[in-house]
Parts: sequence; C-alpha cells; structure tokens
Amino acid sequence: MQKTISTNTIYITGSETDAHTVSIETITTVLTGIQKTAYLLASAKLKQPFQKRFTLNKDIKKRYALQCGIPTPGSYLIPVAQLSSGSLLEEDDDILADINTLFEAVSTNSKDKLQQLIPDSWFCEKVLREVLRFLPKAGSTWGMRFQHSDLAAVTLDGHAIRSVESWLTLPEEQDAVMTVTGELIRIDFSKNTVTLRYPPNNRELECSYVQDIENTIIESKRELIQVTGRFTLDEYGHPKSLTDVTRIEPVDLSPMVFDYLELNGRVLHFISKLIVEPVLDEETSQLLVIEDESLGVHVYAQNRDLLIDDLTAELFFLWDEYALEDSDNLTAKAQQLKAALLERCQIEEKIHA
Repeated sequence: MQKTISTNTIYITGSETDAHTVSIETITTVLTGIQKTAYLLASAKLKQPFQKRFTLNKDIKKRYALQCGIPTPGSYLIPVAQLSSGSLLEEDDDILADINTLFEAVSTNSKDKLQQLIPDSWFCEKVLREVLRFLPKAGSTWGMRFQHSDLAAVTLDGHAIRSVESWLTLPEEQDAVMTVTGELIRIDFSKNTVTLRYPPNNRELECSYVQDIENTIIESKRELIQVTGRFTLDEYGHPKSLTDVTRIEPVDLSPMVFDYLELNGRVLHFISKLIVEPVLDEETSQLLVIEDESLGVHVYAQNRDLLIDDLTAELFFLWDEYALEDSDNLTAKAQQLKAALLERCQIEEKIHA
C-alpha cells in the first residue's frame, strides 16, 4: 500500500511567469534536478559504497520517486509528494524534508547545515553538482521557491547558485579559475577531456573535466561553449591548458533581468525591471559585454556571474557619483545621467522580507 509522506510545493517565479506560463525547458530542468537530488540524498543516507561513477540503486529509484500534482493558479505552483511503500532506512524517511534542508543551506549560505545533512564528502559533491544544473542562474527570467509542509518557503534565485559554486571551489583555487570560450572540437570520454578551438590564437586547447559534468558536455556539442576551470598560461598570456573543469555549457546570450542588485548591504531596486542583453566582444569572442546608454553602463567579463558583479559595482558607483551629487556640481550630460538614475532606481539599505 502506498503512503504519502509529505506534500510540498514548488513555485516558479519571475518575469517568465508574467503571461501565466512557464517554458517546458524550465519545468523539466527543475523537476528532473529535484528528483535526481532526492535519489542522491537517499543514497548518501543509506551509505552506498564509494564508486567512481554513481549508479542508481533500483530500490532507491522505486521507493524515493517523487510525484507531481496538478498545477494550481499563482506564480506557477506545482504540488509535489513522495509516494513510498516503505523506507529502506530503519524509520520512514521523508526525503523532501532533506531537500528542504538542502535548499535552506544553499539560500542562507550555511555550509555547516549542508555538512550536517550530507557528512559524506563524495556524496556532498555529487549533490552540489546536481543542484548547479537546475538552480536559476543570476539574471535569469525565472526563480523558484520550495515549501515543505507548513514551513516557510525557501527562496532560490540567481544569488543562491553562488553559494554552491563557492563550496565546490577550494579557497586556494579561486584565483586560478577562469572561463574560456571556444568551439567544441572533440570529446574523449575515456580520458575525461574535451578539446576546443580558442579564437584569439585559433589553437586547440585541451581541458580535463570532472566526470559529473559529462551530461552537459553532450548537450553542448556542436555549439560555441564556455569552459570554466583551473588554468595555466603560455608566454603570451593565453591559456594553454585547463584542468579540473567544473562547468561546460553553451554560451548564454539570453537577456538578463533584474528587479534589484545588492552590494555590501545596500540594495538598488529598479522601478521597472532592468533588462540587458549580453553580446560577445568582436575582437576576441572571450568577453560578454552589456551596455545601457541611458544609465551610462558599459561592462564586460568572462562569464555571466562576473558580468553581474561588474554591472552591480558599476551601477552603485554611478549612483553614488551622480544620483547623490548636487546638480550644480554636474555637467549637463551628467545631470541627464542623474535624472535617468533617479527615474529608474531606488536605494535601500536592505531587502525587506
């Protein structure tokens, strides 16, 4: 006899829901990712033996399968429940409660809570890499919330993914990480390497990757891709090899949408959403560039995360230098910029719950 252990709700939010619809791609990514995360958490609690490539136990797949209910009106609500005929553990286990704890750890950047939930470092890394696949990226047109039972909903927006990425990168490695853009040439699954053509010097660049990202490599074939990992440079300052690659994905030039940007406890709210569209720089094809002439913004970076950091720093600088400055001290052009900032932005000291 099947037993419903708990009922939960996934909320898809953001501008993508403005027309009361959500793309199939977004829904599929989120639901598939949460299901895979549930399987990994259950495997970790059952202390499955270490193996290089994770293989899902058929009993876990049977007993920890999640079920979606009928969507209800709202931002976009999907009821979710765990249907189980019993637990593989000594006591009935609500895996969705563990998912809620995981999401709380991510949303609050609490590594201690994460390690309490998943003490095994091997499974912990597996879970974090899976979460990276379905969390909304910074600047995405959608976000999500997860509500377990009667607890407060946990919000997961573009800021949450930064916690996961920082946990997967050792402190001593953070300064040695870079993103390279190029054309995917070949994949060698036996050696865990990919080779891409690097546009600035048209040379082939071999990159060794961690096995958990193979699915993203397959999805990215025959496209212009971005590879993020540790690097070594040649005498001309170009990368000659990348190791410990943690991300391989198609170049994402989709619009970036912001309701607010936050820096050092200050929040810059946009009266109407800020929408910017990145493009690749024409000279090297290595930098993403965004511009907003009315706000005096022109920033560039290797990837979308760094681009948002630079955009944030630039807009706060412009706010402090122009919006807060006495108009008598500004040129006519600078006064126009001040007026545009005041018309489109508001500043607060913190985000109100």
